[in-house]
Amino acid sequence: MKRPTEFSGNGRCIFCGKTNAPFRSVEHIVPESMGNISGRHTLPKGVVCDPCNNYFASSVEGPILNHISIQNLRARYQIPTKRGKTPFVRGRAYNTDIEVGMRLNKKSNRLEFFAVKESQIAEYERLKRLDAMFIRQNVLVFPMEVRPPAKEMSRFLAKMAFEALFERFSMSVGDGEAYEILSTEHYDRIRKWARYGHNFDEWPYHYRAYFPEETLMKHPETKNWVQFGFGYDLLLTDVPETYFVISFHGHEFAINVGGPALKGYEEWLTQNNQVSFLVEKKGSFVQTVVEDGKEKHFLVPLILLRERNRPPI
Repeated sequence: MKRPTEFSGNGRCIFCGKTNAPFRSVEHIVPESMGNISGRHTLPKGVVCDPCNNYFASSVEGPILNHISIQNLRARYQIPTKRGKTPFVRGRAYNTDIEVGMRLNKKSNRLEFFAVKESQIAEYERLKRLDAMFIRQNVLVFPMEVRPPAKEMSRFLAKMAFEALFERFSMSVGDGEAYEILSTEHYDRIRKWARYGHNFDEWPYHYRAYFPEETLMKHPETKNWVQFGFGYDLLLTDVPETYFVISFHGHEFAINVGGPALKGYEEWLTQNNQVSFLVEKKGSFVQTVVEDGKEKHFLVPLILLRERNRPPI
């Protein structure tokens, strides 16, 4: 269900508290550049002011979306930016400092390689000539491991977590009451960490690669098999503590909404045999099948898996 595009009360930013700032933009909880284009995971105009929205886009989301860890993941699955531009895969020419890019030429359907920095074009062309003459092999390295910078990733998670809290509260008690809840001292720490980043030296988060990046799922509306992109939810443990958990192409991150600690989440994982809050605890399971010698991975309901494994009568 899509949220309304207008805030039901008077505009007041949940991050800075201002009421006299412009509120022209809908806020995307998960950035469009991570595939959030359906309009479902957004906050209406009047919730996040334009100055905070712009700050997050340039200073919190930008450093993560453009970091080689996340950019290469987005490029691998051709996830366009909000302006429709598809990112390229970034890497280096081996044993040099030359940054190179790789992208698919949609007209020729062939991969093309290029120097990312204008100042390095001439040197990259020289390496290509040496390679063509069999003098020096031009080896290009494109790292695919997900290792975003810790503080920037933590603030990025905190921003999404705080907005997910507003989304949850507004659906249960309304926009006005949701704002009042998030204005309490209990949520000051994560709000300030997301918006300003100076109230703690660090705010750790949990990361693991939980299921294969190429896992497919059934589209909730069309029922067609599509690439799993992202999913998130809020986990309330028995302690009680609240954690924001998000999966992006199988890479799972979790952050404590209440403070910079992970012990409660690690205990929850131990108590639940390391399963995922977003997979098994949501009634799903990643099933792997082999077709023509190649593995394929599917996110399927647990009940369907049980039925397939049920012995014949």
